[in-house]
Amino acid sequence: MQYDKIKTQPIQFQSITNLSVDDFNFLLPYIKAEWDEYNCFNTLKGKLRQHLSYTIVDTVVPKIAYKLMFLLIYLKTNPLQEHHKASFCITQPQANTMIHLLSFLLKKTLNRLGELLERNEYRIKYIVASISDVLLDGVEQQIQRPQASDLQKSCYSGKKNS
Repeated sequence: MQYDKIKTQPIQFQSITNLSVDDFNFLLPYIKAEWDEYNCFNTLKGKLRQHLSYTIVDTVVPKIAYKLMFLLIYLKTNPLQEHHKASFCITQPQANTMIHLLSFLLKKTLNRLGELLERNEYRIKYIVASISDVLLDGVEQQIQRPQASDLQKSCYSGKKNS
């Protein structure tokens, strides 16, 4: 993947990363700050550095923009790590390490920006109570059906094979 070429084509950029170039550029300095803070004290494997890192030489994915694009493409398309290995010219273990590390840093960044999805049901109820019109976007989740037949009927949705 060539970030420099893809960023000049906004439609293609958004189709592979799910972000516009402007949104990507907005997020970039925050991710860079998280990356620099993490990389100063920790290795890529998550171990504490023996000596603080002031000059960061990273050959896995050289620029932070490539790193962010690497992660966003993975999150949008969910390809095999072998696919990312071939696309970004790295090894599969490096791809695995980068995916886990960058996911952690992105979650931390989004949390700092206040853009992380709310997972606390009580806070959601409190927020929803103060709003007149609410549209919920939910997904059905499988549940473990009880063993007792009379309780199973209450959990049955009416759909075949559900």
